[in-house]
Amino acid sequence: MVEVKVLAGSKSIGGNFVRIEDGDRTIIFDQGIRFDIMNKFYSSFITPKSITELRNLGVAPKPEWYEGANGIYISHMHLDHLGFLSNIPIETKVYLPNKKIYSEMEKRWGSSPTWLSLVPGKYFLKIEELKLLEEDENNVMAIPVSHSAYPSYALLYFGKDETVLYTGDFRVESFLTEDEYFDLYKGQSLLDFLSKNKDVKVDTLIIEGTNFGSDRFPLTPVNAIEAVKRLASSHAPLIATLHGLDLEYAFALMKAASELNLKCYVASEQIASLLESMPKLPAELETIEDYVQNITSFEGTTLEDVEDKAIYLVSYREIVDFIKDLASFGKLTREVAAILSEPEPQIEEASEYDVIANWLSVMGVNTYRVRVSGHYYPYQLKSIVNVIKPSKVKAIHTINPNLIYNILGK
Repeated sequence: MVEVKVLAGSKSIGGNFVRIEDGDRTIIFDQGIRFDIMNKFYSSFITPKSITELRNLGVAPKPEWYEGANGIYISHMHLDHLGFLSNIPIETKVYLPNKKIYSEMEKRWGSSPTWLSLVPGKYFLKIEELKLLEEDENNVMAIPVSHSAYPSYALLYFGKDETVLYTGDFRVESFLTEDEYFDLYKGQSLLDFLSKNKDVKVDTLIIEGTNFGSDRFPLTPVNAIEAVKRLASSHAPLIATLHGLDLEYAFALMKAASELNLKCYVASEQIASLLESMPKLPAELETIEDYVQNITSFEGTTLEDVEDKAIYLVSYREIVDFIKDLASFGKLTREVAAILSEPEPQIEEASEYDVIANWLSVMGVNTYRVRVSGHYYPYQLKSIVNVIKPSKVKAIHTINPNLIYNILGK
């Protein structure tokens, strides 16, 4: 008999840990960091001493939660889902969305002087890549979903007497067109897949609810990009900050630059590397060599030679230094503006949106802050459930699970 245990994440945003026991098989979906707890105990000068300390505080999962696991499946590589792989105490397989992207991130984490050095796994872990739209040896299927991290997947487990769907984090509307989405993921999105495969019956749905309880007004990707275009027509250059894994948003910004006949520059090694995974880009892209030192397939230029009529793609971690450098080259004009996008709640992955906004204000850069969520909105819940048609629903990745149950009449 299938038993689903939500051991973490039922009343928190992030830190999901779902354990599914089915006879002699045990699988785990996500094993993320609890940033809500981490932020209570650590700061820039109070840092973790060890994984043991993080376990004792509840930041990292308990060792006994992993007992007997045949495999650990990660829906996407935000740290509140990927977690500390070094915390996994047993020899097992870890199934990741993309091995190449993880390998690049692992190098950066491994050399970090901070707690990020605890993220990479130990030698006895075997890293596998999720199989897209195909059942694997543990009867798990990965189905693409739109999110602010590329790639992201929902996970479907076909148990002996019950089918379990774990959505991971997802939004209903993508920055990509249907054709662009299919080209990138080589498959249909979750709701399209279930709509066209009605023989797949979901018994238990484990669904995220990040936006429940939030008072932020819903803004669709289409609305956001139209706003970007309006801003780009008045500001030169326009600096767009984004998460290092937010490929869909980066693609849409490049597309906007092309439509407005603007140059598009990237000042982030991680974003440049991610964009190389796209089969086709909507605009020519140039890397700024001061920030992108790895060899890429894109043309390179220097900060001194960039043009004003442009959209810059910059990561959150580099935006403050980037603007300081613009100023040093005399390119920080009154027309410069920045779009600070917030696809995730500030508590998730400890993103310091306020700190960045304060710096931009001090440096005289007009900032437009926009929350284009990487998660579906409450008004979309019923339409999602009408497609999936589950027998049971478990809310996760939310501080307001009762709001979900109230809407569904559970």
